[in-house]
Amino acid sequence: MANAIEWFEGGFDAALEAARAAGRPLFLYWGAVWCPPCNRVKYEIFGREDFPAKLQSMVAMQLDGDSPNAQALAARLKLRSYPTMVMYRPDGSEITRLPCELDGELFGEALMAARFAGHTAGESMAAALDGKRALSPSEWTLLSNYSWDTDEGVLLHGRDLGVTLTTLSQLAAAAVTGEAPAAARQVEDAATRLRLHAMVAQAGRVVDASSPEFLLKVLGDKRVARANMDIFGNSGHQLVRAAPARHAELAAAMAATAQVWAEDMWLSAPDRLTAVRLQVRMSRMGHVADGLPQLVRTRVQQALALVDDKYGRHTLVNTAVSALNDAGLHAEAEALLQSVLVESHAPYYFKLSLASAAKRRGDLPGMLDWYEKAWRSAVGPATRIQWGATYLSALIDTTPGDTARIEAAAAALEQDFANAPDGFKQRNLTQAQKLVAKLPAGLALADTLRAGIEHR
Repeated sequence: MANAIEWFEGGFDAALEAARAAGRPLFLYWGAVWCPPCNRVKYEIFGREDFPAKLQSMVAMQLDGDSPNAQALAARLKLRSYPTMVMYRPDGSEITRLPCELDGELFGEALMAARFAGHTAGESMAAALDGKRALSPSEWTLLSNYSWDTDEGVLLHGRDLGVTLTTLSQLAAAAVTGEAPAAARQVEDAATRLRLHAMVAQAGRVVDASSPEFLLKVLGDKRVARANMDIFGNSGHQLVRAAPARHAELAAAMAATAQVWAEDMWLSAPDRLTAVRLQVRMSRMGHVADGLPQLVRTRVQQALALVDDKYGRHTLVNTAVSALNDAGLHAEAEALLQSVLVESHAPYYFKLSLASAAKRRGDLPGMLDWYEKAWRSAVGPATRIQWGATYLSALIDTTPGDTARIEAAAAALEQDFANAPDGFKQRNLTQAQKLVAKLPAGLALADTLRAGIEHR
């Protein structure tokens, strides 16, 4: 393909050396084959015709979580959540981490803003917090577009996320005064996005009496609301829940905005369906909408008919299943999952969803069978460890007396850890730490995990 991304072939250190030699930044994508947000990124962002050109001024590298020693490298680079996207200077210092939830157009804008930023996100945050210099509008934009969910302590260094974001949003709001109109709007947009992030981070912990009016103001501005569609789509229910006295009013405003996005043909099918799901969530929070189950059913069918790209369908099916379940259409969600097992490039992911469906129905044997099928068919060392730990943990929780099945699963999972050269690094280590605490005494796997955790 003429517009294909030219991914660097080789390891991270070689990619960084190539970036250093060329005097260009390094763009790193960390993900997994089965991960729905990763598939969304491949479809919605990487799949855009204009995106490869944006990467031509950088060295671009993909790192799959199941590639050899990927988890060990991820531990070194502080990568954990799939997907994480990082831009580095040629000297190896991080410029920023970019949010996967933005749509393709907005992500492209954020990418290029970071590409030509005069400072790193870390430098800008330090300057904002210590007050030693004023930040430029582009620096506030850089901070507002930072992927706080995948920070892994790179910027925060132990700081409370909600408090830090609240402080930054307040500083950005104060910086609006004195700017020229265009710059003032840029800083105000950054302050708005930072405050929304802060509200999500502090939902359930901090009550802000001014938040309902703020949310209504944002939702009432089509441009600003659209720029923050990712936050509303993923966390709108949390924002409404944080203002219990005005649930119905906020839910109605958010549902109306979501309806506009659901009907916007300029958005991708997965993003439009995310908006439909937001409508459903608002209906469960006080905004009653007639005929919503049928609307969801229709929107799901329409969306599935539009997308045949394997990445697009993977993320679309995942969103469709969530929307159907939220609308109470559990049988239809389960039927959809069953129907895509043959076509999917990562069917083992959807088998986990079928396990959850069986659990919802109270079918615990069915749940365990689907967990086992998911694990047995999973591909990749890190994925097999994660899926196997999920299955074994479910066995122990629901059928602790089934010694033979538990022992068989433990022995096979022990082999999965042995097959992974970085079996006790990063995500693999997390699975080992969660599992070892609940393993019955006498299992060889327990000794293996304890030894691996101790000597990691």
